[in-house]
Parts: sequence; structure tokens; C-alpha cells
Amino acid sequence: MFRLIDKPRRTLQPPFDVAVVIPTVLRPALARAVRSVYAQDFAGRVQILVGIDEPAGDPALLRTLAGECPATMDFSWLDPGYSTSARHGGLYPNHFSGALRTILTYLANSRLVAYLDDDNWWAPDHLSSLAQAIAGADWAYSQRLFVEAATGEPICVDQWESVGPDAGVFQEKFGGFVDPSSLMVDKIACHDLAPYWSLAHFEDGSGEDRLVFGMLKQHFRGRPSGRATSYYLLSPADPMHAARMQMLRAAGVSLPSERAEAGRTLAEVMTELGPAPAPPARVATPPEASLLTRELIARLNPRDLLVLGAGPEAATALMLADAVAAAGSDARLLASDPDWNLLSHMAAALNLAATRLGPAARTLPPDAGPAAEWLTRRGVTVDLIRIGPVGDPGTLVELCQAAWPCLKTGGVLLGEGATPARPMVQSAIESFAGSVGAECLVPALDEAGDWIVQKL
Repeated sequence: MFRLIDKPRRTLQPPFDVAVVIPTVLRPALARAVRSVYAQDFAGRVQILVGIDEPAGDPALLRTLAGECPATMDFSWLDPGYSTSARHGGLYPNHFSGALRTILTYLANSRLVAYLDDDNWWAPDHLSSLAQAIAGADWAYSQRLFVEAATGEPICVDQWESVGPDAGVFQEKFGGFVDPSSLMVDKIACHDLAPYWSLAHFEDGSGEDRLVFGMLKQHFRGRPSGRATSYYLLSPADPMHAARMQMLRAAGVSLPSERAEAGRTLAEVMTELGPAPAPPARVATPPEASLLTRELIARLNPRDLLVLGAGPEAATALMLADAVAAAGSDARLLASDPDWNLLSHMAAALNLAATRLGPAARTLPPDAGPAAEWLTRRGVTVDLIRIGPVGDPGTLVELCQAAWPCLKTGGVLLGEGATPARPMVQSAIESFAGSVGAECLVPALDEAGDWIVQKL
């Protein structure tokens, strides 16, 4: 164990009021995590224990942080000179920190231990509110806030994942969940818990947090602080990122980067098209939406939609408008097709206005130019862009490229390829997704050849 200043044993022997365990590979984000501990309003003494699994960053950072340590805290680090994780040749299956959390939990000279990942951080009242909540319990937990990686700004409180026992999207599979950076445990009361930090629930070496939470829920008494005091960075590289973005979109949550762009809504720019035409006496029956389309709309709950290549009779737009209306979404839909002439445009506008979306569904006049460019010039981004059936791979990629700038982060391109050309369409879509760093979720699911590309 190393510390910048060698303190006498008599000052370190009395147990600290709280210990903080931080496993790390020395990435730069560690500085933000540690400094958030320094900024705590907790009145007692705090011991900070940093464990180095595999030093991918500069060890000089540790000495810099140690030099900033407040007088009421102690900063020390453990570097065994090798990794305890099987990922790097060690013995323990935990992919990210091996046995470090277990070792440092037992090493901590405090009954109360809080955990912090090196890419997360805390609000100033995190430790004080958890210390108050754990009184009379074995463990306590805070809520967490999602943070956008691109801006470093909070998005919203996590209402879905790290929400405690018997709640959230992990209720059925894991009985709920609490993120490690939101936890505080009484390590004496929960003495048998610590070894689970060294294990893994999944084959890829992850999931130790699920094992720990399962033990806490089943065998020990927990209590919430009732405060959202831990910050969790949403990384596009995280396997859960696409699902998280869908949950945020369904709840109507926008990202700070989108709010900062001061973009206009589709509803606002549609007013430029003038009054919606009156519906005709007879309306064409739209084709039935595919199972994939209905499922996507139910999960994404899109508010702003764009249809490109709607066709002369606007069949694709009619189908999507009815699918959104059937799902009960309060949405706006704009349809466009480069081949419309004035007469077919009028007919399509009337047909669209007669769907269950009513005046919320409109067509863009041909003289307005390409729809994606029309929206981009007005600062509009949308949740879902439907691209009509396109059999030519080159044309399909061009449409995707044109549409991409006006798609929100977490939004999706939804398209259909002609069945005979499905292999070419699939290859084109996968190539496009790889070139823009997106995720191709369903290259070809059914006979309609539907595909989805999500913007990460």
C-alpha cells in the first residue's frame, strides 16, 4: 500500500468513518472520480483506497491526486505489480478488476464501505446521505443520474435500471439492481459478501454487480437514501447503450447536446406548410405494418417521424402513420418522395391528412427539395426515418447518408428491401452502419426484408 505522505500508525489506526474503494486501470477519468470524493460534505474521516488492476494510464496521476487530498481524508493505492483478473492472466474471473474490490473491502479500515468506478463520480452529499440511510440497516443505496458522454452533462435520473430491489427492467431477471457506484455496505454485517466482487455472472467476465446485488437483496437489510447522488456516464460502446437510448426516447427525454443545439421540433416547422388539406370523402386503406415495425414503434415511442421514398400513393407513409396512431403515440409525421408531381402530391397530402394522425401527418411539396436537407436547414432532428423500398444498394446508401444528419442520437433508420435484392440490401446497410459507427440491429428479419440501423 502506497501513500504520498507516510503517516504515523497512530493516525491511521483508529477506524475511519467511511472508506471508498475505487478499482482502476489509471484512465484519466479517475481524477474526476477522486476529486468528487474530495468534494464530499461528509463531516467524518474518509479513507480512499485505489486498486490498480492493469496500469493503462500514467501512474503519476496518483501522486497528483494524493497531493490534493484534504486533511480529513487519506488517499492510498495498491498496485500488486500484476493483475488478479483472468482477463490479464490472473486467477479471478472478474473481467474488470479481478479480486481488487474484495481485497480492498477487507483492507478498508472502516466498517462502512462505499464503491466508486473510476469513470463515475458523486454529488457532494453522496456519502453523507448514504451514511444517514444505512443507520439501522446493513446496506444503503442512492439513485443515479445518467450523463451524456459527449457533453458530460446529466440527462435525467435513472428510472429504469439502478432503482433498487423488486423494481425496474431487471426486476424479473435479477430481482432489481443497484449500480456499484451507488452502494454503501456495512462490511461487518455483510462480511460474506465481499468475495462475490471477484466473480462473474456472465461468460465475458462481467456481472459481478448482479451477484453482489443478489446477495444483498436476499440476505441483508437495505435502505434507499432517496437522493440521486451518483453520476453514470452513458458510453456508446456499452452493450446496453442502444436499449438505454430506446428507454430515454420512450420517456420523451432528449440529450443535452440536442437541447444545446436549440433545434426546432417537427411540429414547429410543419406550420410552414400552411393549413392541412381537408380529408377526402374516400380514403385509401393503408397496407398493414410489419411485426418489426409495430414492435419498434412500441419500444421507441417516436414523437417525430420522416418518411423518405413514400411512393406515388404514399403507401409507406400511410402504413407508418396508422401504426403510430394505433400505438397511441402523440406524434408528427412528414412524408416526401422525389418523384411526386403536383397532382400526386395533392392526392397524397389528402390521404395522409385522413389517417388517424389527422393534420399531424403532412407531405412535403416537391419544390421544397430533398426532405432531409429541408429539415436539417431548419435545425430539426427526428426519432425515426422510414426509407421506402429501395432495391439498388447504391441508392439506398445515398438515402441513408442524406438522412443521417437529421436523425437524433438513439433514433433509427427503418427500411425495407425488395426480397430478390435482399442480400445486396443487407450488405449495403451493414456497410453503411459500419462506416458511421452505428448499429445494424436487424439486417433482414422477415419476408418483407425489414432492417434497422440505430444511431449511437
